[in-house]
Amino acid sequence: MKIDQKDQIILTLLEQNSRASIQLLSKATGMPASTVHHRVKKLEREGIIKKYTIELDEDKVGRGFTVYMMVTGRSDNYLGEDFFRKSEVAEVSAITGNFDLLIKLQFSDMEHFDNFLMKFRERYGSNIDRTVSMVRIAKLK
Repeated sequence: MKIDQKDQIILTLLEQNSRASIQLLSKATGMPASTVHHRVKKLEREGIIKKYTIELDEDKVGRGFTVYMMVTGRSDNYLGEDFFRKSEVAEVSAITGNFDLLIKLQFSDMEHFDNFLMKFRERYGSNIDRTVSMVRIAKLK
């Protein structure tokens, strides 16, 4: 599916507020509400819109301490599926360069991170060659 300028406007508005009404989208695009409704449904069907979500205040929900960890392992599947289900694991990306993975982790505070790191080393340490952890000091965007 080719995304035209009006679809892009709809997507941008929904990225800013996934609860935007069809009427609001209609007004912003200058298209009739029925046309907007059909375009949104088509974007959903085509998998361009995968889901509607919310943005949480990380501090208020106990995830204000963010760590990015780069990891290199000794085998293909060195972390296992249980790692990906951990509540602290926000995102995992395969990357190029000197590391295999970039992992975004979120914690309530430094102590929570320290406890997680100790358990991580115990559970996966024998399968990992190297890690580098970086603590986020400010979220700029």
